[in-house]
Amino acid sequence: MDEQARQQEANFRYGLIAPLVSRKLESGELMAMMREIVSHVYETPAGAQRKISLRTLERYLKAYREGNWEALMPSVRADKLGAREIPEDILTKAIALKQEQPGRSVRQIIAILELATFITPGAIKESTLSKQLRRRGITRKALMNTGWSHFRRFEAAHRNGMWQGDVQHTLYLPHPDKPGKKAMAYLVVFIDDYSRFVVHGQFYFEERVLDWRIA
Repeated sequence: MDEQARQQEANFRYGLIAPLVSRKLESGELMAMMREIVSHVYETPAGAQRKISLRTLERYLKAYREGNWEALMPSVRADKLGAREIPEDILTKAIALKQEQPGRSVRQIIAILELATFITPGAIKESTLSKQLRRRGITRKALMNTGWSHFRRFEAAHRNGMWQGDVQHTLYLPHPDKPGKKAMAYLVVFIDDYSRFVVHGQFYFEERVLDWRIA
């Protein structure tokens, strides 16, 4: 499974558990909602029809709570992980971005580094950076357990020096082109790093290519 397919599968899995993690639920409510979710048949990113078991849904939920979105990606064989080394200064910046916001995904960190022209697009693979961060204990769970709010913030030196883009995977909504099907809705937001001013925020049906069909 290539990187894009792994990301699509993670999006699919998140769409299943999104109603469970978007708000606090009592144990009875949680189980009732989980049973409702597994009672349906879903279309996978590959176009196949799939029914999810309760045990599988519980596994997805546990993985997300422990490792955020990245933990929902299918595992990669060790010999497939990128072996390229990341320059120390770039890795330091990536660590600072993760420490500033532990919930920030590896994909988002790379996008920020690319937008700030610290690296060229495609220079660093998500699997490579993820592996380096895990080796150093820079994970969401570890940072939350060690008082992450005390870390120094990563911040641009002046206004418009860098814009940050972030994507929130939300819920499955009716597909605009396929009656009876659903598609993931993505909230795409851009902010000025220095002032934290929201430059743009909008929902789209595509994460990488802007789509006008959701206002």
